Amino acid sequence: MKQNRKIIAYYKRRLYGGRNAFARGVDFFALRAITLAACYLWFSTVVQNTVMALLLSATALITISVAVELYKSIRLDKFIARERAAMRDKMFGKRLCMMPREEFLQLVQACVRESPEKYGASCLVYPLQQASPANADTVLNAYRAAKKRGCTAAVIFSASGASRDAEELLEQYTDTDIRFEPVSSLITQGDKLNLLPDEAAVNAQILSSIEAEKKRRLRLAARPFQPGRTKRYILVEAALFVASFFVKHTLYYRLLSAACVSFGAIAWWLNTLSVNKSQLRR
Repeated sequence: MKQNRKIIAYYKRRLYGGRNAFARGVDFFALRAITLAACYLWFSTVVQNTVMALLLSATALITISVAVELYKSIRLDKFIARERAAMRDKMFGKRLCMMPREEFLQLVQACVRESPEKYGASCLVYPLQQASPANADTVLNAYRAAKKRGCTAAVIFSASGASRDAEELLEQYTDTDIRFEPVSSLITQGDKLNLLPDEAAVNAQILSSIEAEKKRRLRLAARPFQPGRTKRYILVEAALFVASFFVKHTLYYRLLSAACVSFGAIAWWLNTLSVNKSQLRR
């Protein structure tokens, strides 16, 4: 249950542009307060009774809120479906490079069998299973292989797609029809063969992404208090304190110097605490 809440919160942050629950809560109450005020201004011009205008405004607000929440729920469900499908495709796309060679070739063969009209007897099927995108050398090798076998066309199945220089080089070989098969064809075929990651694997990937983002934010938050920062804070504090005697706004400079002392003390305490903990573990 806790993991499900984390996953739903992850999708909501992505849907609403990275805003967290607090920011969305502020928007929730602010928009409804504005809506209530707008409804009251409208109904106060129609109904002379203030209480009745308030009741009508509250009723209109509840109706609008229910409709908005229903729309948001439908929108969230569709967004989750799209995101999960995209994540499954992305995970399987990465797996294409790591799966056994025989399994990759089976996918390529399945694509060829499904659309035989796209591949004739004079078409060379060139499977490529590597982490980096296909480059110009790949196109050149496919062209040479097609010429050697007497083929008039060649289709390159690249597990990692193609680079720009490879795409541009295709136009130079006019005597042989060389093209790249989209990675999506392999992913679609993997979906038909039930090879794509299941729901549990997608959830595990999402939870891993959440933990990685959490660690990244903790590192960013701890950066101002890393080892060696204490001396810098003290030097800046001393410079600001000395400068406060030669400037007009003395108070502001001394407040900034006090803030630097505070940051330096926090950095020293955190670093000393981490050293003591590491010594106790030993």
